Formats: sequence, structure tokens, C-alpha cells
Amino acid sequence: MKESDIQNKIRIALSPHGTFFRVNVGQAWTGTEIIRTEGGGVYIPQARPFDTGVPKGFSDLFGVVPMFITPEMIGQRIGSAAFIEVKTKTGRVRQEQEKFLAFMRAKGCPAGIARSPEDAIKIIGGAI
Repeated sequence: MKESDIQNKIRIALSPHGTFFRVNVGQAWTGTEIIRTEGGGVYIPQARPFDTGVPKGFSDLFGVVPMFITPEMIGQRIGSAAFIEVKTKTGRVRQEQEKFLAFMRAKGCPAGIARSPEDAIKIIGGAI
């Protein structure tokens, strides 16, 4: 199963528990002038690349989960955002992804690696 298939299954499984968004990133080219050529091409003199989207390591899915506040939680830091890094059964996690997830957990947010919808539900389990 491809990562995108797992990601879609996770989004469906999480929908009763919050609102989640897929994160898109990429690279594009920009310049001071854009020249359209015959046939639909584009020429950009002195083009320079730029990265779009979020910082390196940002999770594939992020969302907002409602939290039930208990008396034990008073005075604690509580994150209401959740971050899910989606991987296939054999997919490897990059160092930037691990660092991002650790940073989000340190801020009180549910965050982790999911290889299945069940994994994702476990990650946000403390928030529902």
C-alpha cells in the first residue's frame, strides 16, 4: 500500500475525532520577469528556486482535536493541535521529522508516526 493510500485512510479514521489537513510542500522557480513561449512554455531569466510550504520535517497531517479538560490538567500546558507523520510499513523516518515530532510533543501536542489508521488514533488518544 502506498503512503498516500494510508494517509487517506488515516484522514477518514480521524474525522470523527477532529479536523485534519494534509500538508503540501514543494519547490518552484521565480524571477523578476516571466516570458511565455509558443507552445505554452515559460522562460524565467535569472530564475531562482524557492521552497514552498512548511519547515523541513513538518508532519504529513496536522489538525485540531477537541480536548476534555479534567481537574488534573489544571495548571498544565495542553496542546490542542496534533501532528501525524504517515509512513508505509517499511518507510523510514528522517531525522528532521523525528526532531519536529519531539518538538511538538514537548509543546504538549499529540504527535507521532502512523503506519495505519489505528496508529493515528492511538497518537491522538490522549486528546480525545
